[in-house]
Amino acid sequence: MIHPFLQGFFENPKQVASLVPSSSYLQNKLSSLPCFQTAQFVVELGPGTGGTTAALLRAIPRSSCLLCVEIVSDFVDQLRQLSDKRLYVEEGSAFDLEILLKHYDFPPPDVIVSGVPFSNMTSAEGRKLIESIHSVLAPGGTFVTYQFRNRVCELAENYFGSPQNKSFVLWNIPPLGIYQWKKTPAIPSRKEAYNSQTTI
Repeated sequence: MIHPFLQGFFENPKQVASLVPSSSYLQNKLSSLPCFQTAQFVVELGPGTGGTTAALLRAIPRSSCLLCVEIVSDFVDQLRQLSDKRLYVEEGSAFDLEILLKHYDFPPPDVIVSGVPFSNMTSAEGRKLIESIHSVLAPGGTFVTYQFRNRVCELAENYFGSPQNKSFVLWNIPPLGIYQWKKTPAIPSRKEAYNSQTTI
């Protein structure tokens, strides 16, 4: 019988980045990032079978919640076996992120973490997803993605600039990089600043 993760890769090669699940080294490295320690709302795109999800649930505060968006039905079934009241699992595409957040009236995420392989997308698809992530992310929020190639840096340049942090996980098959960006809070115009002062 074929392993569910391997089957998911063959059936959805554009959405599933690897033949094997993320290693425990990646899970530990990811969940130890400071942005997760205080986040009240986290979105995980492409969580796969739930290894990274379980690690994130151990890292985030008890008062927070985690929304997972996964397109592979078999992976969704496994994710829903994780028993945690903070976890919400939605079957769908990462491209539907804005629609999902509006539908469930979720607040802007403090952190969006993505395992979706940007290197498998066209440039138009990659920029569309980055634009959506940037649009919904809370001001000052963090976008984190782990990738086998650094193409995501080029796709994110116009929206986030260069990554603020980069690290690598060599003990993974294959090795990969973790990239982090902060969404810079919008600077109000002189007119907006003046109006806020006059209404105090």
